[in-house]
Amino acid sequence: MSNEMKLYTVLSYCLIPIALFFAFLDIIILATSLANPSALIMVFIVACLVIYTYTSFKFLKNGVEREQTQTKKSKDWIKVNAYVSLFLCSLFFINSISILISTNEVLSGFINEFLEQQAGFPAEITSKMILSILRGVSVFLLVTGIIGIVHIRTTLRLVKRYDYLFE
Repeated sequence: MSNEMKLYTVLSYCLIPIALFFAFLDIIILATSLANPSALIMVFIVACLVIYTYTSFKFLKNGVEREQTQTKKSKDWIKVNAYVSLFLCSLFFINSISILISTNEVLSGFINEFLEQQAGFPAEITSKMILSILRGVSVFLLVTGIIGIVHIRTTLRLVKRYDYLFE
């Protein structure tokens, strides 16, 4: 097994818990989007990441490792969801970098402005606490974005390389 395939396999297994987490979030977003239909686009985008992870993992296990024939439909599912997931992972990457390179003073200014607009916000939640959470979430999304981008680019190359498996 080549180094590329080893890395791809590791990244595939790393994406599974991330996709499960996002599937759980997607259900919550779906429930809240019933009151705000404009949030359905976010439900769709997050669902694409979950579907991409499932279809690419199935392609890895059945197509690449066992060289079993795949349907054209599965190739389409992989590619369409890969492009939407690439968009989402790119957003994760760019937003995380912008937050992580910002100074605490700049971010605290935005957080304080946000807290002033929120009526009845609990006093226990301080701007320092929100800043800490924001940085932690940014690190998680940065890692998710990097894993996703590398995985998607590799998947698209493998789909092209193993094109003969799709009937």
